[in-house]
Amino acid sequence: MKCRTIITAVKNLRRVKTVYCKNRIASLHKIALKTGTLLTAFSCLVPSMIQAAEPVNNTVVQTLAPPEEGTSVIDYQKIDQRLNRLMESQTMVGLGVVIVENGKIRFVRGYGVRRAGGHASVTPNTVFRWASLSKGVASTLVNLLADQKRLSIDDIIARYSTSLRLPEHAEQQATIRMLLSQRLGLVHNAYDDRLEHGEDPATLRQNLDHLHLSCSVGQCYGYQNVAFDTAHEIVERVTGMSYAQAVRRYLFLPLGMYSASIGRNALVNSADWAEPHVWQHTREVKENYYRIPAAGGVNSSILDLGRWMRAQMGMDPETLSPSLLNRIHQPQINTGTWKGGPVDHAMDDAAYAMAFRVYHYRGHLMVGHRGAVSGYRSLLLFDPKLKSGVAALWNSESPRPTGVQLEVMDMLYHQPFHDWMELDTPDQAPLVHRAAHPISKKERLQLERHHPSSVNAKKGKGGKTALPTKENHSKTTSSKASAHSVVTKKVVAADKKAKGSAVKKPAPAAAKKDKASHKK
Repeated sequence: MKCRTIITAVKNLRRVKTVYCKNRIASLHKIALKTGTLLTAFSCLVPSMIQAAEPVNNTVVQTLAPPEEGTSVIDYQKIDQRLNRLMESQTMVGLGVVIVENGKIRFVRGYGVRRAGGHASVTPNTVFRWASLSKGVASTLVNLLADQKRLSIDDIIARYSTSLRLPEHAEQQATIRMLLSQRLGLVHNAYDDRLEHGEDPATLRQNLDHLHLSCSVGQCYGYQNVAFDTAHEIVERVTGMSYAQAVRRYLFLPLGMYSASIGRNALVNSADWAEPHVWQHTREVKENYYRIPAAGGVNSSILDLGRWMRAQMGMDPETLSPSLLNRIHQPQINTGTWKGGPVDHAMDDAAYAMAFRVYHYRGHLMVGHRGAVSGYRSLLLFDPKLKSGVAALWNSESPRPTGVQLEVMDMLYHQPFHDWMELDTPDQAPLVHRAAHPISKKERLQLERHHPSSVNAKKGKGGKTALPTKENHSKTTSSKASAHSVVTKKVVAADKKAKGSAVKKPAPAAAKKDKASHKK
């Protein structure tokens, strides 16, 4: 009896010790998790705190000599002088420019002010909107998840139960690769106008099946914002976290992009951010394109955009492998001749890769993209072979800074100087301010005479060009061609009829003044 009692007591003691040990281990595990979380948060904050505490280096970076070449082929002092002159334009408010040469950030500087009439200068740490440069982040993240075998870019989109519905159930054939390379068969910028009027992006994606396909999916190029944002839904399905959290975890933190963020609140709550403008008039930061984060939701300083460009050049292979970069920069479809200004026409063989554009200039292959949204513009362009390029962010709608990319590339390629920024051309008042109030027929004729590009094709409700819905498709064309193709044919016919006159070709029907896709 005593032996049995002793044995029972020993068993009970062991059981108590086991329970105690398990509870202790669980407690220590919780402490470790909390400590790890705190350390992670602290590691994220420290670089930003150090960056804020350091005196701002608002001039040319000191290390001007490339590591192997000995001397630089880019005249940074001349670029600085040109940019200072650019800021004399009434269309400019603030600007950030970064230049990477031979894989190193060699020049980074802020110009102007964060708000017109204010005294807060733009610095390399001032946060701007990326607009459509954000698409490259989505494409890179999706391909990173593909490298981790968590998805395949050739998976059918419908597999991920997204909100995207295409005409003729084409989401059952369209792949993630087609999505990222803008080959869904839709008319350009489908439903951007409705997004700008505040409609829910997911609902708009569900209603895309009301349109008609311009071509079979994968066979033609049609730039999208609302549809492209399906990428953010795919990321959330695969990672189980919000898109903003996934981007920060897998890209921004590993690349040291501590100012980079997703969303409107992140921008306006930044201690150092640039407000949007049209000329010298401040505009409201609108939520519309932030609601499609994969297409236009990123913010950062020009310094962090420089870090992003270096990574796209292959300078951070631990995070972005060479095979990943080759894949996302590989041309997927020809985009035809640009209809923009001299800078666009100077770049040949334009093609679209996976959220990056590919061009040829002076016999060199270049990769880049541009973005635009209410009161902000952005650009990125680099030579992947020479690991050199330029990026810019500015808080106005001036087209002049787009010329800086070719002025830098001309130096890189030993070309003669050309005034790509058109600094000798007088500023012209934007049409939006001259026609902001109701005008008479006489005034409209005068505006059209002085601004022939404002003459539009037949408009739908609210001044927007009508999209080819199933309801109006039979009224606009007898074939299955898209409304975009029909408008193009009308424009060509009108242009031939008016040959010899001074009237210019009308702007494309899908173009809109206030959207992220303008001048990408």
